[in-house]
Amino acid sequence: MSSKSNKVGNIISVLFLLLFLLKHYSFPTETLTQFTTSYITETTTITIKCVGDTMLGSITPKCILPKDISVFNEISHHLKDADLIICNLEGVFIEKSYQPSKHKIEKKNAYIFGMPSNLVDILKILNINVVCMNNNHIMDYGQEGYNYTKQLLTNTGIYCATKEEVAKIEIKNTKIAVVAFSFVESKFSILRINEAKKIVSQLKQENNIVVVSFHGGAEGEEALHTKDETEYFLGENRGNVVKFARSMIDSGADLVFGHGPHVLRAAELYKGKLIAYSLGNFLTYGNFNISGKQKYGGILEVYLKNNGEFIKANFIPTIQKYPGIPVYDEKKSALKLINYLGKNDFPNTYYKFDE
Repeated sequence: MSSKSNKVGNIISVLFLLLFLLKHYSFPTETLTQFTTSYITETTTITIKCVGDTMLGSITPKCILPKDISVFNEISHHLKDADLIICNLEGVFIEKSYQPSKHKIEKKNAYIFGMPSNLVDILKILNINVVCMNNNHIMDYGQEGYNYTKQLLTNTGIYCATKEEVAKIEIKNTKIAVVAFSFVESKFSILRINEAKKIVSQLKQENNIVVVSFHGGAEGEEALHTKDETEYFLGENRGNVVKFARSMIDSGADLVFGHGPHVLRAAELYKGKLIAYSLGNFLTYGNFNISGKQKYGGILEVYLKNNGEFIKANFIPTIQKYPGIPVYDEKKSALKLINYLGKNDFPNTYYKFDE
């Protein structure tokens, strides 16, 4: 029997129980209302799908753009049937007149990602409804590009979790907050853990579910393994992602997922809550290294009760075809990799996804 049939059957059973109580007992109206509301609320399930680094094609550093966005239709079939579908946006949407940030141009080893505004249609194809905008590429075109991206996404009907604002969504009578942290300077910093704990604790008091996204950790295949220590990349402090993620759970977060290393990392179940330390490269069209294990990504599918209690999670493996088209990973290499990393890095707490 399907879960939908079970739910209908349960509701019918409750209605019969209510009729019995009304016939044989005398209850105040408020008591019956509270009982009914409580039962229906407790059986509500919230489904969340998350993907990692997403860059839809850029005019910088080299102009590499998709000519036909229908190439993303295939993977979109796996990005539906969820209440929230979240991605981390690497870069900003721009108009032709926008210029890259002088600070980024002068910086060594800097990549600058500017996506023509029409590419926002790809996010609609992918059914993305929440975008995380707190990472080391969100200011690639300065304040102008940042502000324009927020406005464009909002006008498209997409919620934004930015470097100073929390995305707040109400679905199925459930208040959900999505907050995006990063190692770059912002209101939401993974480097200031005590401050982050207060932010998340307050959000949990105000919302039923709190989802924490973070951009942190070193980069590349050398960064596959997750360690409980401060990580550096090109001399930059990228945070202690284990300490940060666990502290967020301790403070009330119901789901924590990361991105930024551009490779998959382990997932663990910490105090009954899921942490995915990096979801890898999902859709990075051109100007990205997608060789070796950097071509692997995945769609994290999480089921929560509407109070944030964890039910289960699945991992849908993806792989990018040149120059950055995500497709379902038939060999399930990404799925095997994330399970291997979990068992290796968190032997006592890792979450094993069904293969």
